[in-house]
Amino acid sequence: MTATQHVHRARLYKLASLAFDRPDEALEEALLSGAFDEQLLESAAALGNDELHEHAAAVVEESPTDSDAIDELYSNWAALFGFEGGGDIDQYQIEYSPGTLVTSTDVLADIAGFYKAFDLSMDEGNHERVDHLCIQLEFVSHLALQTAYLEESGDETGVEVVTNAQGDFLEDHLGRWTGRYRETIEDETDVAFYQALAALVDTLVDDDVDRFDVEPKEFKETPPSPLEGLHDDDGDFRCGTCGSTPSPSTGEMPMGDRDGPY
Repeated sequence: MTATQHVHRARLYKLASLAFDRPDEALEEALLSGAFDEQLLESAAALGNDELHEHAAAVVEESPTDSDAIDELYSNWAALFGFEGGGDIDQYQIEYSPGTLVTSTDVLADIAGFYKAFDLSMDEGNHERVDHLCIQLEFVSHLALQTAYLEESGDETGVEVVTNAQGDFLEDHLGRWTGRYRETIEDETDVAFYQALAALVDTLVDDDVDRFDVEPKEFKETPPSPLEGLHDDDGDFRCGTCGSTPSPSTGEMPMGDRDGPY
């Protein structure tokens, strides 16, 4: 895989994170300008996976393109995922995994350890847990972009380290529950945009699971959450970007900061 393709991987994960987050001005601007649709299709095509490109096309087909439709998207998001709308579709890994409070706490510590190993931390004021879908997607996006830079720099040791980290994170965390999350979206909502987006994420993760030759043990059923009630229902649930020192750049990349232009 080329450095450019890793950049497109990074962009797909970033766009998916943005789209599954609470709709905000950054997403609205990207949708209204057409940049979201254009970049999603471009990056999916660049990876050479027909199924992934088909799902990207389905997302574009269902994406809102005017202010009224974006307002409806916000209402749908709140109803499905937001605490203010009583949303009951979880976006946290722990909610899809079996285990006790102790084992779940260990899982959260392991996820936090991945972030810390790459000098990443939650933005100040972010009340999300580390196992939130948007944050995990952003983390893989960061590693993919870092891989591109290291490939261009000829740093074989660095590439190996970051490659191993991506494989381990997919095997131990993200790859274990995106399939279950997709099934939940398909079963519990008829909002076509989010159904298509969940299929895109699941296919993107599956593609990377094959790419990094790992075998995550997928969660088959959603048990009662061992961490139910442990997060702050009065807090801000916006999924902010992991705070970090920016990775070195290989020049102008076809993506920007989460809260900035693409």
